[in-house]
Amino acid sequence: MNSAFLNPNRTMRQIIILSLLLGSASPCLLHAQDAAAVKRVQDLLKRAERAEQEGSTAFVHAETYYEEALAIAPEDPQLNIRMGLNQLNGPHRHKALPFFEKAASVAPETPHLQFLLGFALQLNGRWDEALVAYQKHKSASNFQDPEPLYNSTDKRIAECRNGKALMAAPTRVSIRNMGNIINTPQADYGALVTADGSTLFFTSRRPADADSKVNKVTGDFFEDVYVSRAGENGWSTAELMPVPVNTNGNDASVGLFNDGRTMLIYRDHDGSGDLYESHRRGGSWSEPEMLGPNVNTKAHESSAWYSFDRQWLYFVSDRPEDKVGGQDIYRSRWDAATEQWGVAENLGPVVNSIHDEEGVFVHPDGKTLYFSSKGHTSMGGYDIFRTRLEDGHWTKPENLGWPVNSPDDDLFFALTANGTEGYFSSYRADGFGEDDIYSVSFLPEPPMGEPTAQAAAASAPVEEEPSSVLIKGMIKSLRFLSGMEADIELMDLDDATLAARFKSDAVTGEYMVAVPAGRRYAMYIKANGYLIRSENITVPAGERGMELDLDVTLETLESGNLATMKNLFFATGSAELEPSSLAELNQLKELMQTHGSLRLEISGHTDSDGTAAINQTLSEARANAVREHLLSQGIDGQRLVAVGHGDTKPVAANDSDANKARNRRTEIKVL
Repeated sequence: MNSAFLNPNRTMRQIIILSLLLGSASPCLLHAQDAAAVKRVQDLLKRAERAEQEGSTAFVHAETYYEEALAIAPEDPQLNIRMGLNQLNGPHRHKALPFFEKAASVAPETPHLQFLLGFALQLNGRWDEALVAYQKHKSASNFQDPEPLYNSTDKRIAECRNGKALMAAPTRVSIRNMGNIINTPQADYGALVTADGSTLFFTSRRPADADSKVNKVTGDFFEDVYVSRAGENGWSTAELMPVPVNTNGNDASVGLFNDGRTMLIYRDHDGSGDLYESHRRGGSWSEPEMLGPNVNTKAHESSAWYSFDRQWLYFVSDRPEDKVGGQDIYRSRWDAATEQWGVAENLGPVVNSIHDEEGVFVHPDGKTLYFSSKGHTSMGGYDIFRTRLEDGHWTKPENLGWPVNSPDDDLFFALTANGTEGYFSSYRADGFGEDDIYSVSFLPEPPMGEPTAQAAAASAPVEEEPSSVLIKGMIKSLRFLSGMEADIELMDLDDATLAARFKSDAVTGEYMVAVPAGRRYAMYIKANGYLIRSENITVPAGERGMELDLDVTLETLESGNLATMKNLFFATGSAELEPSSLAELNQLKELMQTHGSLRLEISGHTDSDGTAAINQTLSEARANAVREHLLSQGIDGQRLVAVGHGDTKPVAANDSDANKARNRRTEIKVL
């Protein structure tokens, strides 16, 4: 967990401060005649406490002092409690359990010990035993503790009950630690994956080099953004991203647009945190620019994600306005007129609990939001949840279940476009230390009749992941064979609304976008001085893992160059334009308005069905229908010529329905 940009949110980070509440530092089981032993233990305790005050990077030193002290007095409850506290605050806090168990076996009535024992049991998934310990703590605490943590027993009990139920009904997934290529003994988190799953960005608090400095505020190394790329042999060794993405302060990867070329970065300033945006051009990233005042405030904005069409920004803030809990999820709509994100709105109490939320991810289906929360039905720390926007309302958040979620923190969940692979950070016993990044594969349901773990469980498995399609390719021209920048728009053909707008890379010409399945899209590729390129894309509903590779070569506005308009639709045997042609007609109008001297020939073509005379008449009528529409939009008739070619210029043999559909087309040609 990123303690720097989460205020700090490490669940038990605060417990080390509470160690002084647990009693005297002197071991209680050493006999008075063991004066030398007592003196040595007291000296070791003082050294350990000084090391702990230096922050998490020094906890390993404190651990060695406690180990030496326990070698002298292994049965001492206070020493075991302090060692347990050290483990809770260290890189492997699941190891705290045996020390609290030892202390409880010797001095079970020690104040707060049953709570700490319950927490350690909870971290290890020993739900029933944890419940017993929490109940003992609750029974012994008949007053309001000055430390709020010890008053959270009811919440911990609820988490254990949630964990027990969720573990009894594991979801069909495969979880894998990404190994030492990605993870280190320090915290690694904030995974961002491109839609095609080829590149992974993440944040780490590892020392970048031998001269790396420790943040005096948190006691940790400063955060930096790293990158790894998928290859034939797996993921590449993580590399530190260069300036300007990384600075001498805290820089964290917190959001990514699905083209893989726009990253949201967190940076903090004097204890507060803000969100920045950086763009990639070729292999270089731009200087991150701070998002506007409706997003960044004097409060703490910690993570964010774009909607697939970039019309909404979802982000996390602890601003006091309209607050439901500690950190809440907000969203802002893009205002094209001001070129700023609009006034933020809180997602409300269905999504935001009275506790903290964090780590938002917006699925390319446009309506599914993943996030982490300490509330709702968490089994401990942050759990990953999913909610959907249906009829303008968010559904009740659904826990992704065990083993995606664990008794400790599970955060920053992100999916690839195919919906079958995801990445998240988690604090687990099998990790390298603190938070590690894990991959998750969502497995298909077994054949009917095959027994499953869920069949005997009380709770149902998580629903199938929402579906989307990945569209990717390269834009080039005869002038820019290695690739060029172009504006790309996806229009929803059912209502002619904009689904997404983005650009190809100015250096490589590459583009990538993930969009909801079950829709019909018109795709337009445009660049100044070039003919518009029109593509028709139909994405079946429920399609998972679908990927369309579409390379495009643009034609200049030189006489004789032509392009096929693939989203002009006519009723069968008719010249009447269907409503779904509106998006294409608007694009033609814009092309003519942008290039005021451009003259076009609009030509109609048919397949070979029917007589030549009928086909000729139909092709002429369809070309004229397009021309007449443009005239009605104010385009000068002197700039437009309509011709019909019937079935005389096929682009494919008329031997199949697919080929006949290719021959039924409308083209534009520069005059």
